[in-house]
Amino acid sequence: MDCVPLAFCEHLLELLRTEVISKARRLTGSYGELAQHAFENWARYACLVENGSQVGDYMEFATGRLVETPEEIAAVPKKFVRIVCIFLSDTEIENVSREVIRRFPYAVDYSFVLESSSISEAWVDFAYSLKRLRCVRIMKKLDDDALRLFQKLVTSRKLFRLVMHPDACEGRTMEIPKFLLCQEQFTEVKILHRGPDGLWKTAPIRELLEFWTENREKLRGKCLTVEGNCRSAIDQLGEFLAPKEQGAGIQISLKVCSKEECDFINKEYQYNNSLFAKPSNIYKFEEGRESDKRLLYIVYSRLNMSGLHDDLSLMRDTTFFRILLV
Repeated sequence: MDCVPLAFCEHLLELLRTEVISKARRLTGSYGELAQHAFENWARYACLVENGSQVGDYMEFATGRLVETPEEIAAVPKKFVRIVCIFLSDTEIENVSREVIRRFPYAVDYSFVLESSSISEAWVDFAYSLKRLRCVRIMKKLDDDALRLFQKLVTSRKLFRLVMHPDACEGRTMEIPKFLLCQEQFTEVKILHRGPDGLWKTAPIRELLEFWTENREKLRGKCLTVEGNCRSAIDQLGEFLAPKEQGAGIQISLKVCSKEECDFINKEYQYNNSLFAKPSNIYKFEEGRESDKRLLYIVYSRLNMSGLHDDLSLMRDTTFFRILLV
């Protein structure tokens, strides 16, 4: 790297995810110092919009530092804000979202959290116009009119990630992740459930895995992620992997990956671009003959440092797991 101009490295660090920047801090000399500076100043801005007005906001730095007062937020240089996330209780007035985006022109990732079952055409047109729209989070099942309007964002091929609450994962709303998973630029569907109740009323993991079995070529290289309370998702995974087994289905179906396989997964999927707060295990599900083989990898964070690597009973208590579709 000695021949790489520092200006180029500085620009590259502006585009990278925090997980990658964090690892780049290990580099020696000026490159490591640049990465350290970029990591310490990397910030994510989030705000809540209700009834056409911004009612709260904060900034969170990669170091974990929170900035919450208007004066402190205004003092942060705009070039340090890399991600902007807007929580919308409704989308009737898109002007507030437009103003927030205008305030942070250097961000490389704009995302929205939809907390309503309905959306407006004006908001869809605005979101569609954004060159750096990367992710939308859907918290509730969308009504028919919202589904029709949201289709414009789906077909725009701009979205890289989709986050959904389990309550949103039913009916025609499930057509959204299925359509996106078939697009080349799209990478991940995440089901996010941070509530204390682990029982889901829907079965998105099982439904998406069944969709994968019918569209394996199109979905190759994509991933399904679950974060928060994962018990229902793990149960759905077990039902899919071993539908005829009871209780011990997951233990029968999965195998621990070898070091060579882990190296391959890391190279092809770069799964550890997401740094796990806890130790992680990697398993594989393999079924069928070579010409018609079904293969997927499961990565999950272990809550217990002392558990054996083949102790799959730990999976139900994990707070994060990812399915890599092969």
